[in-house]
Amino acid sequence: MVMKQMRSQMKLIMWFVAICFVVGFGFLITGTGDSLGGRRGKWAQGIAGEVDGQVITVAQYTQARQQALEAYRQREGVEPGEAVIRQAGDEAWQRLVTQVVLAKLYRRLGITMTDDEVVSIIRNSPPRELMNDQRLYVNGQFDIARYHQLIADPQNRAFLLEYEKQIREALPRQKLQLQVAAGIRVTEAEVEDLFRDRNERVRARFIAFEMGRFFDPQAEVSADEIAAYHKAHRREFEAPERAKLTYVLIPKLASPADSAAARQRIDEVARELKAPGATFAELAQAYSDDPGSAGQGGDLGWFSDKQMVPEFERTAFSLRPGQTSAPFASQYGWHIVRVDSVKFQNGRKSVRAAHILASFKPGEETMAGLRSKAEAVAELARSDGMDTAAAEFGLQAIPTSYFPQGSYLPGLGVFPELMAFAFDEKKGAVSEALENAQALVVALVADRKKAGVQPLADVEQRVKMLVARQKAKAAALEAAGRVHAEIAGGKAIDQAARDNGLAVDSTGPVSRSDFVPKAGSQNEFFGAAFGLAAGAVSRPVQTDNGVYIIQVLQKIPADPAKFAAEREALTQQFYQQKQQQTLQQWFADVERATKIRDYRSGN
Repeated sequence: MVMKQMRSQMKLIMWFVAICFVVGFGFLITGTGDSLGGRRGKWAQGIAGEVDGQVITVAQYTQARQQALEAYRQREGVEPGEAVIRQAGDEAWQRLVTQVVLAKLYRRLGITMTDDEVVSIIRNSPPRELMNDQRLYVNGQFDIARYHQLIADPQNRAFLLEYEKQIREALPRQKLQLQVAAGIRVTEAEVEDLFRDRNERVRARFIAFEMGRFFDPQAEVSADEIAAYHKAHRREFEAPERAKLTYVLIPKLASPADSAAARQRIDEVARELKAPGATFAELAQAYSDDPGSAGQGGDLGWFSDKQMVPEFERTAFSLRPGQTSAPFASQYGWHIVRVDSVKFQNGRKSVRAAHILASFKPGEETMAGLRSKAEAVAELARSDGMDTAAAEFGLQAIPTSYFPQGSYLPGLGVFPELMAFAFDEKKGAVSEALENAQALVVALVADRKKAGVQPLADVEQRVKMLVARQKAKAAALEAAGRVHAEIAGGKAIDQAARDNGLAVDSTGPVSRSDFVPKAGSQNEFFGAAFGLAAGAVSRPVQTDNGVYIIQVLQKIPADPAKFAAEREALTQQFYQQKQQQTLQQWFADVERATKIRDYRSGN
């Protein structure tokens, strides 16, 4: 019984008492190195991709994707839709890439694992779920002998094999973590600083010279000032390699025949709903094209007016609880809606409803036509240019701005295949027809720019605004200097503020990590406030938000007794924070050095 329960919770198993290390590589597709035709050729050769030259086979990728989809079916009880299939493929690819990278790292760092280590972990480190199972306890203590009897039972062999597999995957990762983080140390002074930063408090009042009062976006900025700023702040304008595309977009729209097919599908569902024994939830799970509600039997939850498209709202609000509509159309397709409950709150009507959707989606024949059109656009663009090709087919040639690798493409979203094309091909190259869930795209590499300082012509407007902001900061500092001179001359801070048409704001007891209205958080304001003695008034303090004159009213020291009680926990917490930062930086370096080729496009 215990092992049956464990098998049902296999995904939750943790077999190390210490931190279980899970590598979180976030690899981007860095380029395919081939045209789309080349990628299809690689796929036909049985190669799904390469990681630093090591092949990931189509068979490996297909098996990993099918395992993910089967897990989805078992978990959700429904067949996966297009979006789920695509996500499962991406996740399977990510896991395979990570496995290859880890294997290379293990070899490079000499990380090995023996059978004795695996057996020792199985025998001496029970999974956390079993450690919490009271059936394995005697007189309030975990009985390791009972656990050993459990794992010695031949009926539990399948579980132990899976357990061993997970250990063999995780143990090298833990060793890798220990190697990467081996040099991390936490000193007593660091822990004391952390405690003081969190627990020391100060009460203050201040005069704020906010930047907005002095900033004029229309202020005159000369060409010489712009050039001088750009020259003096070159590092601010460094940029990674960037690409610029011109593309045509062919949406995956349903044809009139596809719309008629959707009507036919919804009519068939409507007939089935009238059959004896038919239930709305079962038919929604089986036939609805709405991925958000189909798995819940079509349930949409509660909604009120103006939350649905007009056709849907009009139909749903016309029904009484328990009533089911006839098929009706919206911009999304054909619906059948059933209202389960109605309520009124503050004079506003809400309904709880479920629906079945037969969406307007392009069929196979329509998609074949769209792909043929996209391929014809690509062919003409190579010979006559993208603008001519777009005009010939009644499309628009859309230019992008310059973008770095791995970024979000406005109008297209996250599009790995297009991103790979943009940075792998030379200027002037035209892609084959690339696809995402919404459209087919044919793109031209309009330009590429190497990493480095952006020329002044590219960033002139940005530099102009920065110069204007710099002038605003100087004006705020000058105004604060005049007021501070009055205070230094003997005038009270309240009187100096009033005489200059300013207000004095106050804080409650705040720590270094708190937020103060008008002043912000974790900036020079806090450094100055905590550096002053009680009653002292600061010189003008600059931050990105403005300039401030601060008077400290009270300093509240951290409690030494509290530090003694929390020292151990803080030390462990600070160590984990340092460890995480070290690991993230190390993995980022590994990621940058890894060359990935993804040949899955269109498959």
